Amino acid sequence: MSDPEAPLAPPAAPRVMICPHCDWPAIQEVKGQAEEPPEDPADEASPLSSEFTLLQCANCHKVSLQLRDIWFFDSPNEVPQFVYPARRQLSDDIPEKLRQEFGEARTCFDTKAYTATVVMVRRTLEGIAANNGITERNLVRQISKMRDQGLIDTSIADWADGLRVLGNQGAHYTGRKVSREDANDALDFAEALLDHIYVYKRRFEEFKKRRDAKLPHQTGTH
Repeated sequence: MSDPEAPLAPPAAPRVMICPHCDWPAIQEVKGQAEEPPEDPADEASPLSSEFTLLQCANCHKVSLQLRDIWFFDSPNEVPQFVYPARRQLSDDIPEKLRQEFGEARTCFDTKAYTATVVMVRRTLEGIAANNGITERNLVRQISKMRDQGLIDTSIADWADGLRVLGNQGAHYTGRKVSREDANDALDFAEALLDHIYVYKRRFEEFKKRRDAKLPHQTGTH
């Protein structure tokens, strides 16, 4: 049994950050913490422990959960990450450099830098073209080339061109602000474009190969 006279641990200090629910900078009250040991303490590639922190936003009162991996040496993984509400992670099938470009766009959005968000989305489009060997000098021609090569269809080419126009608005001074809604849509469309080219298109090609390989062995039709 615990000692009733033992001093209580001081409450953890509140944290100030952008709430993942209401998207506003707000005080996050710490409602509880727990540490989880590594599965294999002898594994030097694993953290010393994983710290989970339950937070409640003083603005919207919704609850979130942060995870911080604690390492022997300083590590970027010691920066807390929200695990609830969970943010969808890009597939590893997408090239790492493109994931980094898109990640910077998302970071800009999280800090309310909406103009920078659409500029980074435009860079992601340029990266997609370069990754697929398209060397045209401007993005209009790059998008057209991707469509002509069958990398994207007409409707997705329209998406890409819309992102290009929005990126131009962010890259050049026009006196017009990029809205949160436009920046959010740019992120969603860019993510869908990455998934289309590097995940679903490739997965469908693999599906067709498996299906075609089975056809010669089929003796009847349905």
